[in-house]
Amino acid sequence: MKWPLSRETVVRVLLIVALGGTLYKGFLKTPEAASHLTPKAFFDGLVNDGENTAIMKERHRDVLEATDKAVRVRLDELRSGVYKPAPGSLVSEASLTRAIRKDEATRARAEDDVLRADEKLERARRLEAAGWRMGLFGCTPAGEGRP
Repeated sequence: MKWPLSRETVVRVLLIVALGGTLYKGFLKTPEAASHLTPKAFFDGLVNDGENTAIMKERHRDVLEATDKAVRVRLDELRSGVYKPAPGSLVSEASLTRAIRKDEATRARAEDDVLRADEKLERARRLEAAGWRMGLFGCTPAGEGRP
């Protein structure tokens, strides 16, 4: 008796099924599909991403503040004579002053990053509360303020 399906036919069918599954899973990752078919998971992902971004930006700001404090302490120690850099050291009053100026600029940018991260989180929460769904052929208004 002859086997009705050849080995190649079985492999082709399995490959087509795998390709179909990959396309389906990829389609579910798009906002157009996810906001309609799996809205809970979609909004959980948006809010989780917003929370993670906010936490990461706050940590970065905190590290910059700690660095700034450490550099200021080292500069005070250098000026008071408690700290004496080794001969040939790259640490000097001028280098510490430049580091403080750089830290101040970086911290200002970090504050802006924290504000943007908080805005991103609040926007995701507003979209979830409004039950927003992305249009299949373009974006629908999300209730954001218009100029």
